[in-house]
Amino acid sequence: MKKVTFGMLLITFLLFLGIGVSSNPLIANTIDREDTSRDVYLNIITCNKIQYEMVKDIVGNKHNVEYMFNDEQASKDFKYTDETISNISNMDLFFYNGNIMEPWCDELISNLNKGNLGIINSSRGIRTINLTGENSGKENPYYMVGYDEYKIALYNIKVAIQEKDPKNRELYEENYNKVIKSIDEVLKTYDDKKSVIKEYRYIALDDKLDYFYRNIGISPIKLDGKTIQEIINENRIDPAKLIVLKDKETVFQDANFNTIELNGYSGADSARKVLLDNYNTFYNYFSVKENNDGHE
Repeated sequence: MKKVTFGMLLITFLLFLGIGVSSNPLIANTIDREDTSRDVYLNIITCNKIQYEMVKDIVGNKHNVEYMFNDEQASKDFKYTDETISNISNMDLFFYNGNIMEPWCDELISNLNKGNLGIINSSRGIRTINLTGENSGKENPYYMVGYDEYKIALYNIKVAIQEKDPKNRELYEENYNKVIKSIDEVLKTYDDKKSVIKEYRYIALDDKLDYFYRNIGISPIKLDGKTIQEIINENRIDPAKLIVLKDKETVFQDANFNTIELNGYSGADSARKVLLDNYNTFYNYFSVKENNDGHE
């Protein structure tokens, strides 16, 4: 009798154990389905307008997106307050750059209430370039003008939003791919000019386009306190094969040199527009030059 009773107890225990084990996945799956199927409305804030435009490219009008600064100087001069801390802490996502354009950022982040707030450094994973001149050794913050760097930042933004709103993961992936495809299609039209740019030497008057230069495969010489003529003499450069590169805000009025004026960091335009404008300006310069040379 004791053997029968023990056997029945053992069978009952094993059945109970089996039900418990088999039921756990059902509970987990139900929770997963609920998490990924519910609608969410995100409040997102970025440090600057360029990041704002990139977030909008991913989410469209699906969520609330705000930005803190319209230009570089406003960001550098900013002093945060308790109200700043409270406002950002009540957001769902906060995107920042973590460079010299945001000297206050580390201290601000340390004071945020991080309960439901996702804090993302959009430049994470970017291979940085150092500045020259008076800021020598510091990280160059103008990475948005480089296409590879832009793609990394846009990817970081996309992933952070997908994690907060998994239901619409595919939509954000689709929007990301659309942006990249639209840029790739334009840049592909300049493939036949890549060999031409190697025939020239370049001098850069500032640091704002360094990531752009790296992406197109050129290494401009920096003045570092020297004159252009001194650089020409030291490097035995043919002046006819020299092109001076500059940001539109850098003053340079010497008409004796071929010059290409590009657009560095700007709060007025989206990163995508700045990127495409710079590629168009740079490569179209050689198209025009070839046409002019052909008619001489």
